[in-house]
Amino acid sequence: MSGGVTRMMFLCPHCQGKAKTRSSKAMTRTLREVIYQCDDPECGHSFVVHAEAVRTLSPSARPDPSVHLPQSPQALALAAARNAAHQRPAAEPSGALA
Repeated sequence: MSGGVTRMMFLCPHCQGKAKTRSSKAMTRTLREVIYQCDDPECGHSFVVHAEAVRTLSPSARPDPSVHLPQSPQALALAAARNAAHQRPAAEPSGALA
């Protein structure tokens, strides 16, 4: 990622026009409430979006013990496959004498 600010883009649920963030506030460590407003002056709809961290894709190297996010099923399957690959016994060299 670059050093710039990343913004979520939402479309107005009514006219499908672009909506801009007007304000946001943290509700919890994993939940943020964001207020959007439609750019179309003929629509002008304002609405609230909840942006929430719901699962872990890659564990943190500096985990906060107060934050509990389950690992995604895909991440768990990938980790299990990696562990299984590392635990396989080395194959005997071909042509080994008994």
